Parts: sequence; C-alpha cells; structure tokens
Amino acid sequence: MDDRPPDAVFLDLDGTLCEYRRSREELLAAAFEELGVEPFFTTAEYRDKLFLQVVTDETRAERREMAFASLAEETGRDPAVGRRLAALYASKRDHGDVKPLPGALSALSSLGEAYDLALVANGGPEVQDPKLDTLGVREAFDVIVYGGYDTAPKPEPGPFHEALYALDAAPRRAVHVGDTVYKDVRGADGAGIQAALLTDGSEPTTTPDYLLSSMADLEDPPWEGE
Repeated sequence: MDDRPPDAVFLDLDGTLCEYRRSREELLAAAFEELGVEPFFTTAEYRDKLFLQVVTDETRAERREMAFASLAEETGRDPAVGRRLAALYASKRDHGDVKPLPGALSALSSLGEAYDLALVANGGPEVQDPKLDTLGVREAFDVIVYGGYDTAPKPEPGPFHEALYALDAAPRRAVHVGDTVYKDVRGADGAGIQAALLTDGSEPTTTPDYLLSSMADLEDPPWEGE
C-alpha cells in the first residue's frame, strides 16, 4: 500500500455535502394528501423496495414508479394508484431546494487547496446540477461524474474509475468521502480507493478506512500525518 497522503479526494453529494430542505417524509405525506388516499407505505418501505430492485438502465423516476406501483399492489390497491402517487411525489421535489451540511462548504474550500477534487454522485444532471448551483460549488471540482448517467451507478466501480482516469490518479492515492456503506464504502473499495464514511453516530456495518463525525473533520483530514 502507498503510505503517502492522497493526491485526490472524491466526494458524494446527497447526504454528504447537502440535504434537501423538505424531507422524503414531508413529500410523501403531501403526495398522499393530494391524491386523497390514506398512506399505505412509509418512506422506509419505499427505500427498502428500491434497494431490492435490480439496477438496470431504468432512470430513478422509472424505478420509483415501479416501486410505488408494487407497494400499491402489495396492499391490495390498483398499481395505477401507485404510479399516480409517484408522479405527484416527483412533482413536489425541487432539486434546487437544498442546504449544505454543517461544515461542508468550509471543508470543500480547504480540501480544494490541497487536493484534486472530484464529485462522484449518483443521479443525472437534471437532478444534481440544481444542487451544485444552489450551493455555488460547481467550480470547486476538477471533474464531476454522475453514476447512473455517465457510467453505471455506485456501488459499481465505474464512476470511481472515470474520476481516476480524468484526474490521472492512482486508486490508492485517492480517498472517497460519502455517507453510505453500500454505495460509497463498498463502491470505493471495489475500485481500490480508500473510503471515509460520514456517520450519523450509529455503528457502521463495515469498517471504512476513516470515520467522520461531521464534514468539519475534513478541515484537518484524518489521513494527513499518519
């Protein structure tokens, strides 16, 4: 293993640099209310349904529609009700209505002075570009890779390989920062990249190279001075 500090830092976007001002729970409740039906699943059940799906070439919107239709059918409802609900849910999401996580912007500025930076996030530009514009951080990145759009989505290694190639960086000279074990830690590990996991205080189900309690930890990166 190369013991020198990394040359490049990759960062996830959702749940790492920013979060929506309106939660999934708020959006789902509003969609059920507008449709005029009693809630028949929770956001946790929706996420579980997405997680169980085999990722193919469908867009996130198509996968959401399939998940909502399946959840409706499982509760004895017409799948068409689920599809209408999916459309309402999507219509209420403003992708530019985000706020930075505590410490994220100052950490990004600090990292940019020392490393090549790549944004490695799932989702297409129609979903992710408005967030970057709201945060005003697009120019902070030397390269932007959208998994599921430019390449296969994380945790597939494609997005990480694309960023490595664009920055001419060696895998073990890069660290990826993200908030999920499945997409970020396992994805980075599959690409031979070190992983720093932003935790919510709970015990992670795997052991990444580094644990972060907040984005502010990156102003003095844990991999420096080892």
